[in-house]
Amino acid sequence: THLNLFQNRLRADAALFWLETRDQQISRFAQSGLGRETVNAGKSRSLGAEISLAGAVTTNFTLTANYGYTYATFKEYVTNAKSADNKVIEISYNGNYVPFVPKHTLNIGGEYAITCKPRSIFDRVVFQANYNAAGRIYWTEQNDVSQAFYGTLNWRANLEIGDAMISFWARNFLDKDYAAFYFETMNKGFMQKGRPAQFGIDLRCRF
Repeated sequence: THLNLFQNRLRADAALFWLETRDQQISRFAQSGLGRETVNAGKSRSLGAEISLAGAVTTNFTLTANYGYTYATFKEYVTNAKSADNKVIEISYNGNYVPFVPKHTLNIGGEYAITCKPRSIFDRVVFQANYNAAGRIYWTEQNDVSQAFYGTLNWRANLEIGDAMISFWARNFLDKDYAAFYFETMNKGFMQKGRPAQFGIDLRCRF
């Protein structure tokens, strides 16, 4: 559904979804460590909801919020593996969460724009900030390794003059420590950390 409320000062979008997947395939690193392999993962089910809000608090100040919930699990996923004594055993992942699918996603942001007076150095100054969050994220079919719910704070300040703009920005401003990726190969686990706090300046000009 899509709604425009309070004379279009508030926009709202909401959705519910139910996905049934058959003959699902997932990609993982080969046990030999030589590249990736695609394996059959049977059936999965994904249930969830999404909602998005955007509101104009004033002419210059806007706020946005987005939230999503996903419950994605394997319904039929049974495979074979070798035990420590080299025997073939059956392993069932039924009911486990599908890897790499965050259970919760969240984004909260705001923008404040200032139109400068005539003869000012800049035409417009815009301040933007947003908080992005996700989790829990399971990295393996066994669900034995995961990233808990985490968030990063980002901001940007734009100084606009004519067709030119100078931007000062920061990503992961609070230097949140989190895992961006994880995989297992050759009976070892490897985790890639997310980028630390970053700061920068952009110079743009439109022709």
